[in-house]
Amino acid sequence: MEIDLEVCWRLRSDGEVVAIDKRLFALLRGIKAGGNLKFAAKAEGVSYRHAWGLLRGWEQRLGAPLLISRQGRGATLTELGAELLRAVKESDQALHEALVKSALRASATIDAAIEKDRRRVRIASSHDEKILQLRDGLEAARHNIALEILGSEGALRNYRRGDADLAGFHLPMGELGRTVAAKLIRFLDDKQDEIFLVEKRVLGLMSRDDMVCRTLDELIAHERRFVNRQAGSATRLTFDGLLGARGLAPGDIIGYQNEEYTHTAVAALVASRGADAAFGSQHAATQFDLVFAPMVEERFYLVINREFDSTVRQHLTDFCAQLNFDDAPRMKADEFVPSVAVVKRVHNAGFWKKV
Repeated sequence: MEIDLEVCWRLRSDGEVVAIDKRLFALLRGIKAGGNLKFAAKAEGVSYRHAWGLLRGWEQRLGAPLLISRQGRGATLTELGAELLRAVKESDQALHEALVKSALRASATIDAAIEKDRRRVRIASSHDEKILQLRDGLEAARHNIALEILGSEGALRNYRRGDADLAGFHLPMGELGRTVAAKLIRFLDDKQDEIFLVEKRVLGLMSRDDMVCRTLDELIAHERRFVNRQAGSATRLTFDGLLGARGLAPGDIIGYQNEEYTHTAVAALVASRGADAAFGSQHAATQFDLVFAPMVEERFYLVINREFDSTVRQHLTDFCAQLNFDDAPRMKADEFVPSVAVVKRVHNAGFWKKV
């Protein structure tokens, strides 16, 4: 924001205080430069009649003429007019530097206040394209966004500690709800939190068509080189849950300790032959023309405190309202903005009362 400061001249007469119209000074300068009122009026962008009326009005207030008009010889300033113009010029020169400095300080102070009012919105989230879209939308709406990409567990921990204002997390469907989903849902509070469904997707094994791997048993038996997601991510928790359900040990998988932080990264590594298989999203596998073997469905949610900035919550509500789900007609209405109890039900989390 840029602020300009200028001197305001006021006339005190008979107990009345009147601000002198700065156009009066412009007309006096025009008369001095052009030698007539017509020139001065044109330079100031007003009609001759208006300029004449303005001058006459101030002459009456001042009690003396400001210009002398002579037929065919134009106009000149009177002693009063010349002295008034000289006083204005001298004050402008004397105060110019101080006014510029004050204006700069005022601009900086006001800009800082505006920026402070634009409260910083701290987002902690599992990696997902939708969270990037939400961030961009909030920034376009002039919110100050700080986005930290974490695993779902880390994002929810930060949110619950108060280190994040909004958290994004993935939860698996089906039997893994009793282990993986339940572990994450415990971070949510039905009284404080508002939850939004953002995305549904499928996770599974991805591999190249020259070394297809469709099951966990094949992954181990054929000694495929694996690349994993980072510890604490919902994808890693889900993969570990699948291993546990089949009685398989992480140590049986070659490359289990090799980690990447996004679905795109693990898919790219498989496509470039840096690994033979990975566990990730169908979308990432399709991007890199990999063979995909679906294993589990999951949902991506956002959670925000019900008392947080109403403009941010409204933006989040509008953002989620325009999302499309292929099977929306088969979903229950309470699944789109679910309570904690509904999240527990949907994900078969194994507990139905408040924990």
